[in-house]
Amino acid sequence: MTELFSHRFGTGSPRVLLLHGLSSAGPVWWRVGEALAAAGYPSAAPDLRGHGKSPRTDNYSFDGYAADVVSSHPGPWDLVIGHSLGGSVAVRAADLDPDFAAAYLLIDPAIDLDSVTLKNLRSDLVAEAEHPPSVDQLIADHPAWNREDAVRKRASLLATAPAVMSGTCDDNPGWNVGQELSRITMPVHILGADIDALYTNADFERHSLRDSHLTFEVVPGTGHSIHRDDPEIVIARAQEFLGSRAVE
Repeated sequence: MTELFSHRFGTGSPRVLLLHGLSSAGPVWWRVGEALAAAGYPSAAPDLRGHGKSPRTDNYSFDGYAADVVSSHPGPWDLVIGHSLGGSVAVRAADLDPDFAAAYLLIDPAIDLDSVTLKNLRSDLVAEAEHPPSVDQLIADHPAWNREDAVRKRASLLATAPAVMSGTCDDNPGWNVGQELSRITMPVHILGADIDALYTNADFERHSLRDSHLTFEVVPGTGHSIHRDDPEIVIARAQEFLGSRAVE
């Protein structure tokens, strides 16, 4: 088990857990975290193993990632928000502890990746970690991002070794947590990217056959990092989940 370094948004006991994607870190959630804190919902945003200020390991399996989260940030949470890899980790955490959270908001989650997609993803991530793009290049590549998004993304890349990228892909060769997603009994809402999505409507139709709790929408004009391209939709959907839970 790896003890995770955690960032906090807001004061008081955190009620929302924010799980970042591969090659990111807790601070990238600044816009979502600060907005929810202002609405009365403090959050915790851990650096997953090998990322940010958390220790590196020799195991980057989903079981390892999820065990860290459940151990260092035990539920019950009012809401867990997970992006990409963080979505996979959230799903596996829910499988380890069915009461881990009252609801889940997954942002273009990496649920099922075939071997070709995984190979290409591994190559791209390792290259990005070996040669992190500048802040200006990140903004040029992602014009919808706030400059602070680019600053924090570059910082997280600099703090994450290429071995974490390759290890995560290599230690999860059959990248598939679809069965675990189907077993979650709490409400799950998935925000899908409009451009180069990891999670598509076809995935949703496959996973929702037995799951009335699972809902899905594509966010127009967004890429994989919906919380950077359109943070307002993430904040709005989070508040819809949280609105029925009175602030203590």
